[in-house]
Amino acid sequence: MPKVKICGITQPQQAREISLAGADYIGVVLYPKSPRYTDLEKVKEIKKAVVEPTKLVAVVVNPDLDLCKRLLELVDIIQFHGDEDLEFIKQFPKDRVIKAFRIKDEKDIEKLKPFIEEGYLILIDAYKDGEYGGTGNQVDLGLLKEVCSVSDKIIVAGGLSDENIGNILREINPFGVDASSKLEISPGIKDIDRVKRFIKVIKG
Repeated sequence: MPKVKICGITQPQQAREISLAGADYIGVVLYPKSPRYTDLEKVKEIKKAVVEPTKLVAVVVNPDLDLCKRLLELVDIIQFHGDEDLEFIKQFPKDRVIKAFRIKDEKDIEKLKPFIEEGYLILIDAYKDGEYGGTGNQVDLGLLKEVCSVSDKIIVAGGLSDENIGNILREINPFGVDASSKLEISPGIKDIDRVKRFIKVIKG
């Protein structure tokens, strides 16, 4: 059964509701250009609202080392969603890292392989020029099948919803799935009923 990550959370109360609904991970975005941006003070509030065993994931894009060190004191996992290289990632505990990649064709799969060989949890998102995620675009299912065939530590993201996740999971069996924009009322505000349906489809 895939793990469930609900990303782009901005409200502590929603974090608590989604946690209680059975999400394995809740994501907060610390990328200032994102419409779902959350600052460190709000991250602290959200962390208090999350109920175990749900883990809090901080999503960052090309962060500096100081921010990462501060985040390791606040959250469970850091998701690197930018152009961070392997040497940078290696500075952090492996079990507290997710490395995201935006892919558009088979050539992009080559970028993943050094991280796969090191045993990192990998998130696959759709590519859109100039954007680092949260686009609502889906990754080609053929590419997802290929990626999932080379690693059992793949989290699939990009345009997932309560309406399409069942069909997608009939084709692939990833480690986890990550949904955000397709479960929203507005950026950063989730439709809790849709989130619950998304989780129910996956967890039965």
